[in-house]
This record gives sequence, structure tokens and C-alpha cells, in this order.
Amino acid sequence: MKRKLVAGLLTAALAIGTLAGCGNSNEPKENAASGGSTGTTDTGAADAGTQQADSTEGEAEQSQSGEREKVVFWYSHTNEEGKVFEEAIKAFNESQDKYEVEGLSVMDKQKIIVALAGSDAPDVVEVSNQDILSYANSGLVESVTDLAAADGYDLGSIYAAQALEANAVNDVVYGVPFASQIIQMFYNKDILEEIGYSEPPKTMEELYEMAEKATEVDADGNISRLGYPLFPLASARQELIYAFGGRWWSEDGTTLTPDDPLILDSLNMNMKFREKYGVEKVQAFVASANTNRYTENDMFFAGKQLFRFDGPWLATMAADWGPDVNYGVALMPGTEANPDLLGSSRYETNSLGIPVVANNKEGAWEFAKFFTNSQATKDTLMGIGNLPTTLELYEDADILAMPNFEVFVEALKTENGVQYPKIADLAKYTSLIEEYLDYVYNGMKTPEEAMAELAEQAQMLQ
Repeated sequence: MKRKLVAGLLTAALAIGTLAGCGNSNEPKENAASGGSTGTTDTGAADAGTQQADSTEGEAEQSQSGEREKVVFWYSHTNEEGKVFEEAIKAFNESQDKYEVEGLSVMDKQKIIVALAGSDAPDVVEVSNQDILSYANSGLVESVTDLAAADGYDLGSIYAAQALEANAVNDVVYGVPFASQIIQMFYNKDILEEIGYSEPPKTMEELYEMAEKATEVDADGNISRLGYPLFPLASARQELIYAFGGRWWSEDGTTLTPDDPLILDSLNMNMKFREKYGVEKVQAFVASANTNRYTENDMFFAGKQLFRFDGPWLATMAADWGPDVNYGVALMPGTEANPDLLGSSRYETNSLGIPVVANNKEGAWEFAKFFTNSQATKDTLMGIGNLPTTLELYEDADILAMPNFEVFVEALKTENGVQYPKIADLAKYTSLIEEYLDYVYNGMKTPEEAMAELAEQAQMLQ
């Protein structure tokens, strides 16, 4: 049975990786499913199980003798970000004298799953909320709801509602949310002024009007500057749909709705633009843009893109590779029919989970509270450039002073975050969405035809 459990979880890990590709795994720093960390090297998982197994018996003796109890913490960051995590660990160790947290950077999801399904798990692990949900469904992590209730720790007064929801299965929270990942709208101020506007759009109808005026083509009809936000492709598939109110799944998180009329509204505007400038010409520009994304040749940094739906990490990259681009950030638009959709975006978190087989659950819980709700939380978020999940930090002056964070926090406050459905076949559904969007983008099927066929395919998913 244990082999079957581990095999199933490894499959789920691959599924989560595919999901991250919905918006993230192919985009450095946008990997929300792994907390935006760009590192890929496992720096210690191979020895972690042995280290912990050898020390388990000694921990009980240490606590009896008055020495500190060890708490093993695995986190998914490396390099400079890893150093920031170690500073938070140091702060916790200095804040009390009962526990001693030992941190380890572990990037290999398969090793984490094997450890959680075995007897050599860490006491607390930092992963994406999608990982937390997968572990919870397999019975591998403790109920944070129960831990908080036993401790009198009021989750709802500390963390944003959508942050808790992102880590919950059937209204039971299994991960303590630490950092948020969302997308908002970057825009080129110089291009906007050039075409006669002083403010960014608040509706998709306004955005489309501006996009047409901003798009430029050469003598051969090749696009040299793009107005409509057709890439990153993940944002076109998600935020460009969400801005219209379209949803690939219903609010219950289990019913798939690819034939949502608002999805069709988004796709029809998308195709209106593509057909105006030539489907092949648009595809060629988008392909080149995606190849150069997040490099010194990025189209946005080069002044060849008016609107860009992206995360706060884009500002850091712009400072390195596009220091001359004059840009602003605004809430994602809504529509004339649904102006309250401002700020709508995918929503994910990095979270802390406590394995069912952890050796020191009490110490893990104390550390999880400290790491996600203390001065160290603020310092860590600022150190790695991530957005908060606690309501208190939504109002923190230092957080709001981070580049563009004021707009992103404003978006968080709207609670217009869209979370992935909690279905077993999520990776298959995502792959099907990509397939049928390609049919639409290449002019092979109308949006109505493609989404109707996708709806039929979706009925066979679980």
C-alpha cells in the first residue's frame, strides 16, 4: 500500500509541475507552485532522512535534560533566498529557548513525498499550496485547523480568507500560508502617452482600444510592437480570461466550465485582434516574445509591448535588463459589464505543512506560527520579494514601499484571486485547455466550436 501511495503522489507531483506551467514553471520567478524560487538544485535531501533518523531517540533525551528540542525544517529556496530563510530560522531560535530549528534547502519534490510517506520526514516543510492540497488528500499532513483550535490561535483574524481557502480541503486548513503569488498589469507609460492616454485602462474594452492604437507593423505586415497582452501565454490563458469574469471551473472547485459564455467573450476579443493583424503574424511575434521572456531581449524591456500581465518579480528583472523602460503597474482591468472584477488574477501561496509522521509536531507548530506571523515574516518576504498573506502586513508601510507592492496588495485586498480546482485530473484538464486554445489561436476552430468540444472532453475528467 505504501508503494502505491508514493507512486500516486509522485504522479501528483508531476501534475503540479504541469499546473505550474499554466503560468509558472516555464517562467523563472513566476513559478508560483514552488514559491517563485529560481533554484533547482537539491542541497541536502539525500542526507536529511539519515540525519533525522539517527537523532530521533536523542531528541527525547535532550528535552528531558533541559536541552533544546530539535525541529527540522525543509524549505524550497536556494542561494540568496535560502540565506534569507536561514535568517528567519536564526530569529526563531533566538526568540525562545525550548526549540532549535535546523533548516535544510530541499528542492526535490519526489524526495519530499518519499519522506512524508515514510518515517524520515522533516517536522515542517515549506511548499506550494498545491503541494499541501495533494499531501492533505493523501493523509500526509496534519490539520492546521485542529492545531490552531487546540492552541486558541485564530487563523481567520490573522490570515487573508483566500490564503486559508487556498490551503483547505473540505473547509479544513492543512497549510499555514506564508507568501502570496498573483499577477497584475504592467504598462509602458511612454507608449501610452504616445497614443494619447494619460491613465491605464480600467476595462478590457478600453484596453482593446489602446492596444489597436499602440500596435505597429512593418512594410511586410510583421508586428514590431504589440498592444494586446497575448503573452506570457499563461497569463493569456488565465488573467485574460479572468478579466472578463470567465472561469474554467465553477466556484465549487469541482465543476469544469470551459463553455462559460464569459470565456467566449474573452476569446472572441482575442481573436478579433489576431485576425486584424493576421493570425500567423501575431503567432510569430508571440513565439519570439516567449523565447526572449525574462532576458535582456524581453519585449517589454525593449519597449515593444504596451501591456504585460505579470508578477512583482518583473520589476526586479526590469531593473537589471530594462532600466530605461518607463513603466507603471495597475490593477487588472474588469469589463464594462463587470467593473468589480478589477484585480482578478490567479492566486497561490507558499505554505508550511506539518507531516503526520513528524517527530516534533509541537515545535513545528510553534515555528510555523512564528515563521508566518512575526517580524521575521515581514523580513523574509521583503528579502525574497514575495507578497504577504497576513492581514496586518497588508497595511505595513515597509511592505507597501516595496517596488509596485502597493498595487499588488490592493489587488490582494479585493479577494478576487482565482484558485485552481481541487480535482484529481487537473493536469489533464490544463493540457486540454492548452490544446483547444491552440486550435482557436491558429484559426482552426472558432471559440464556440473549440470550447464546446472541450466541454465534452471535460465530462470524462475526475
